[in-house]
Amino acid sequence: MVENLDFPNPMKNGVFDEEYYARYYRDRITRVADPVHFVRLGRFISAYCGLLGIGIRSILDLGCGIGTLRKPLLKRFPKATYTGVDISPYACAKFGWECASVSEYSSLDSFDLVICHDVLQYLSDKDAGAAIRNLNALCRSVLYFSVLTKEDWSDNCNKSLTDSDVNLRSTNWYRRRLRRYFHNLGGGVYVSRKLDIVLYSLEHLD
Repeated sequence: MVENLDFPNPMKNGVFDEEYYARYYRDRITRVADPVHFVRLGRFISAYCGLLGIGIRSILDLGCGIGTLRKPLLKRFPKATYTGVDISPYACAKFGWECASVSEYSSLDSFDLVICHDVLQYLSDKDAGAAIRNLNALCRSVLYFSVLTKEDWSDNCNKSLTDSDVNLRSTNWYRRRLRRYFHNLGGGVYVSRKLDIVLYSLEHLD
């Protein structure tokens, strides 16, 4: 784990409570991303699915928190169902999500679009590996995946805003595990290897 000395960190001992979400998502001074970022992200995901000709009728958002992507995604996919899942008792009680971890959530059905946005850095190596295997089981078509890596902490993120109480792993650690199940299309968009779709050589990174 890494230490952030700029602000006191409310998310100690794995407690994703109201204070945690207030700091990282709601407070204009300390939030890690502006709400417009999630609007743009929803637009990007939907445009890529449209380019690939993949219809989205079911969305699973694993580790959805306060649901920052719910409205942007449903605006772009108005006929889709949205299932939110989170480990936080606070978020589940307030927003009505299903309470489960990314590594253990199960469903009788798979989903057209699975979101796992900045979640796995909170898991141990063992649980993060299990979560990636679970993403494969749950995703029938498209995965949007992002995570804070060692390289991001070193070179990219704003350390005064980014949660430091995490497990940092290398980019390659994730890529090796994801490529077993998904083609990496760039921008955080992955397509399941189970999907019958033609991808030209330069359209994917693996």
